[in-house]
Amino acid sequence: MRGPEEGRSHARECFSRGYNCAESVLRGVCHAQGTDLPDACLRMATPFGGGIGRTEELCGALSGAVMAVGASLGRTGPEGDKTRSYEAANTIFRDFVSEFGSCKCHDLNKGDFKSPEHRVRCDRLVDGAARLAIAAIRRGST
Repeated sequence: MRGPEEGRSHARECFSRGYNCAESVLRGVCHAQGTDLPDACLRMATPFGGGIGRTEELCGALSGAVMAVGASLGRTGPEGDKTRSYEAANTIFRDFVSEFGSCKCHDLNKGDFKSPEHRVRCDRLVDGAARLAIAAIRRGST
């Protein structure tokens, strides 16, 4: 496992290289956890950018954080325990809304995907979502 700051840094780096918010958070958190995901799992994050296909609904950074919870704490069969992943996702969601004021891309990004300010706003969300996910996953792993 790597340190939380290394995961956050990796998420921000992915975002600066052109990955969307959801892809960046998933990659950063999994990097921190030392979790290698197959390409098919990484591709699953792509349509969550822009609040799910740019509908500006659920924030993609938050979606990426929840996907990372699944990669780390999720189950592989119906008999597995889902409680840890539910609790971690719930914590991330509540903390994200408390910190940023909303879970909706439109509220957070102001309907703007073209200006330089968009990159600044979303970089902050990517960093925050990665931070919250890493902390929640590590609490849920114990």
